[in-house]
Amino acid sequence: MQNRVKNVGYSNRIPYLNANESRALRQEIDAIIDRQVDDWYNTVPHAAHLEGHNVDTEYYNRHLIETAWRIRLLRVSESKALAEIAKISPEAAQIWANYECEEMLHDELFLQDLEKANISRKQAMSTEPYLSTKLLTGYFSYLLDHEGPLGVVAYSYLVEYVNVKLEPRKLDALKVSVGEDNIVGQVLHSHTDINDDHPGEVWSALRFLIKDESDIAALKRYLQEHQRILALYFTELYEDTLAHKESTAA
Repeated sequence: MQNRVKNVGYSNRIPYLNANESRALRQEIDAIIDRQVDDWYNTVPHAAHLEGHNVDTEYYNRHLIETAWRIRLLRVSESKALAEIAKISPEAAQIWANYECEEMLHDELFLQDLEKANISRKQAMSTEPYLSTKLLTGYFSYLLDHEGPLGVVAYSYLVEYVNVKLEPRKLDALKVSVGEDNIVGQVLHSHTDINDDHPGEVWSALRFLIKDESDIAALKRYLQEHQRILALYFTELYEDTLAHKESTAA
């Protein structure tokens, strides 16, 4: 009698990529993200605004609010992703569960900094999320329903890689423009990403989810698509906070 049980992650558990191949692919993916970052700075309005000395208060506060919203909304999708990952690889599921455990409540860190900026929790959460945030949340749901969890995990790798590389520079600038005592939550968030090696942790999960060359090609496409949605967010943020001020000044 044949066992009908499937989707428990116990077939083909040896990673498609060996250690050297995984290292080489990660270097290739990192180079792709680096090029996307360069394109980001060249095409997204005021992409480096938070790294400057004259940070606009409205822009800064709205960014913190939206970051809290994205963490709150995406943790629902990312929790659903755990079940889909477990069907493919219990090893990847264990890594992902640990990563989500560390990230799950980080919206509180950004709300903490908002309170330092005299934005109450009630005021922050009464603000409607941007369309780009809703689209990203919806895209995650689409991926889990129709393509699998690889694209959801790819998003976390993109964000964690960029955060570890660029966040310290931004935080150094914010210490001057906003005040070190006012960005404690953001500093703690960054320390978790760096000290717990979140890019490496997420990559380890990705390695177990990559089963063939088509998954590698899909991973590269996901990075481009996520970048487009993130660019839409920062364009919305600029148009909502800075654009009208620049037009008035002109």
